[in-house]
Parts: sequence; structure tokens; C-alpha cells
Amino acid sequence: MLAISRLLLTFRVFFCRIKRYKGKFCRWATLGCCVLLLCGGCRRKTPDTPTPSAPPPTESGMRGVWLSYIELDEMLDASPDQAAASIRHAMERCAAEGLNTVFFHVRAHGDAYYPSAVWPAATAARAVMEAGFDPLAQAVETAHEKGLALHAWINPYRLGDTPAETAFEKSGTWYLDPANPTARQSVLDGVREILDRYDVDGIHFDDYFYPAGMAKKGEPFENIPPDTDVTAWRQTQVDALVSGVYGLCHQRGKVFGISPAADIERNRTVAYADVARWMTEPGYIDYICPQLYTGFRHQTKPFLSLLETWAALPRRDGVKLYIGLALYKVGLAHDPYAGTGADEWATDENIIPRQIEAAIEKTDGYVLFRYGNLT
Repeated sequence: MLAISRLLLTFRVFFCRIKRYKGKFCRWATLGCCVLLLCGGCRRKTPDTPTPSAPPPTESGMRGVWLSYIELDEMLDASPDQAAASIRHAMERCAAEGLNTVFFHVRAHGDAYYPSAVWPAATAARAVMEAGFDPLAQAVETAHEKGLALHAWINPYRLGDTPAETAFEKSGTWYLDPANPTARQSVLDGVREILDRYDVDGIHFDDYFYPAGMAKKGEPFENIPPDTDVTAWRQTQVDALVSGVYGLCHQRGKVFGISPAADIERNRTVAYADVARWMTEPGYIDYICPQLYTGFRHQTKPFLSLLETWAALPRRDGVKLYIGLALYKVGLAHDPYAGTGADEWATDENIIPRQIEAAIEKTDGYVLFRYGNLT
């Protein structure tokens, strides 16, 4: 009660010092503060839709950064105290840079950067977690202390060099089979585990769905019904996982989003990620964040052209569009796929600021790849 009284007194003094609004306004302002405080203290939350500690940024726009397993491997190769200090420093740095959201890598190669009953510990994190340290718990706590939202970032299918009965190998890398019910359930179980144990603000998938090089007529391990469109069948398998994760998130009042590759047609026919469906039909995503990792002078895929294409795509009400930006390319001497714009990142120091400005004008915000390049 004493704290509430002091807060009311602060509000009263503030409002009453404004000469233009002396008298009645001051009384009404104080009364209004009382009502707000009382209502806030009495409001009940439904158990299946909790309010996140740090709600996902919407009104002020997304200003995010991906903090990847590459940074985590370095941070967590340390004692628990040192690891905690490194994560705290990272969150402080993000807040100081004016960012409001961190996409924290929790599973990159079929492993976990938190103590998991579903997935094995990531190699670099195993020792510090066996010593009792929980990287994700520390990240969530510190992010919220600094006013940052934190989304748990998952590579849903990529396993790396670890074989599994529910997986297949392509170009030296193993991937969970999206059509395998056991594989799909393992991903959902991992998501549920995170949502139940940590106060994350959302779940985030990136662009690792089906890998490139899948046979257009089907692979030997796939049980595709005869006379079935292979592209549509594979898209349906991915849709099932995406909708399942969306449901888990919304049962708990969290958001779910995906950062696909920039090429819309390649997403559809190579990764079998039906982005158009996810953006327009209910039950799939809350936001989409395409990775537009090209410069303004890229010969075949200039940034502004890609931005306009994504901004023009239909979206159902409530689905946000953020833009992933290639902070890692700043100063790059040669961009091998940019054609005549190959030297742009080395000669123009203002690419990222210009892209941020364009993203803010056309979309709901931006996300930088990656944290290690902030310095």
C-alpha cells in the first residue's frame, strides 16, 4: 500500500505541475491512476492464454537480432559464472543498440542449448549444463530485465552429421523426414518442453525445411501415394508441423514466426515451404521474416525489388512482416552471387542503415543476422 501511495503521489505531482491543466484535470488524473492500478491488480488471466512478461513488439515495430549457436558455442565454453556473464553482456549490448527482440538459438543441429528431456545437449554447452547452468533460463531472465522480448529459435529438421531412424541424408547432412509422424512429434515435444518450462515470448523457425536436391519424383524413403503431386504432398507434410507449432504457441499465449529464404518460388518448390498459405490462411504463423540478404545493386535480386515483392504479398489480418538483413555482409570484399554489385558491401558503408529505413517504411520492422556482427 505504501508503494501504491507513493506512486499516486508521483502522478499527482507530475500532472499538477502542468499549469495549463490545473484544477479538475489534476483530480481526474489522480482518480484515473487509482482506477488503472486497481483494475490492473484485479484482472484475471485465463490459464491457457498467459500474458508474456515482455510482449512481442508490435506497436513500436520489430528491431531484432539473431543470436546464433556460433556465438553460443563461444559463450558457453566456460564456467557457469562466465557463461552467465557472457549472456548478460549480450542482452545489455542488444538493449544498448536500441534493439527490442532477441532470437536465441535453442536447437541448431538436433541438439539443445538448454537442459532437455527430448534432445541431447549441444556439444559446446554440455559441460556447463552438467555443472548446473541453464543458458535459456539465463537468457530469458536477462532479456526481460533489459526490456527485450526473447524468441526461442529452432532449426526444425536439420540434424547435421547425426544419423537417425526418422531421418534421411542429403549432401552429407542428415535431416528429419517431415513426413515421418515420429519425427514430427519429436519437434513438437521439443517445442512444448520449451513453452512449458520457459517464459519465452515466442517460437521461431528459420529456413531449414526440405534440403535442396530432393528428387522431383520422390525419394526411395518417401511413401508418396501413386498419382500424387509430389510438391503438394511435401508441402502438406511441412504444413502439418507448422500448424502444430502454431497451436502449441497459441494455447500458451505466445507467438510463432518463420524466416524463410528470400526467393518465394524456391521456398515453394525446393524447400516445400508454402509461405503464401502460411501468410493468408489462419492457423500457421503470426509473423514472417524473409531473409533479404542482398544489396541495392545486386544484379539479379536487388534489395528494393525483393522488399517490394514481399510487401505486396497478401497477408491475413494480424500477420506481421519483418525483414531479415545481412549485417554479416558489411565490409564484405566480394559478394560472389551479386554480379555487377559484387563490391557494394565493401564500397558503401550505409547499406544497412538504408535498408533499415526502407524496411521500417514498408513493413513492421527488421531483424539483423547476426549478434556476432554487431561489433
